[in-house]
Amino acid sequence: MNKTVKHKTMAEIILYLTKNDAESIVEWLNGESDIAWIVKESQEGKLYRWKAVHSIDAIQAKKYCLWKIGAGDLRIPSGNHEIEDTVVLDPFRGWEQRLNVSAAETPWFGAAAPETYTFTFLERGKEHEDSIGRSGFNWIGNYFSEIGNSAPDECKKWWERLKRHIKKNSTGIPWPGELGSGKTGAYAFPEAYDQLLKGRAKDVNP
Repeated sequence: MNKTVKHKTMAEIILYLTKNDAESIVEWLNGESDIAWIVKESQEGKLYRWKAVHSIDAIQAKKYCLWKIGAGDLRIPSGNHEIEDTVVLDPFRGWEQRLNVSAAETPWFGAAAPETYTFTFLERGKEHEDSIGRSGFNWIGNYFSEIGNSAPDECKKWWERLKRHIKKNSTGIPWPGELGSGKTGAYAFPEAYDQLLKGRAKDVNP
């Protein structure tokens, strides 16, 4: 008998947001005591200094990294399987990391880092003139569970909490189709939803 192979996918919540909508999400995240933002403190070429903070004051159109405090160590990959990764001893004091790119928005913790999430905000789209960009949350979840890197239970619970908050404060919309054309695949917060109802196009791709 042939076994059905299930292909795992990474968890994602597709959002459509204006700046005001995104600020409401930031306010909620700032109030989550067990969630920290990982921000860039400084940069010299490809040498970065990152730091965990409990809140941010303003949001820009870019990708953000979030850390579930206490769910697992943040690790700097060594790049060599024979050398252990470096554990960030105190993320709130900051750490340095050298990357291969000079325009990184978030640190690199390796492919399997289920104690972190990403939040991307893009108000301006690029697929149509004046379209609204595709924003959203992404999480590795249990993608690497088969090699022994399962997501901590507290990270799963917070992801479910995040989904409940989004569903409560937004409107489910079809994706990738147009409004009224199919099942819910994304969520539009109030101001963005109003603009979509008035005919503003949305980007399907990130």
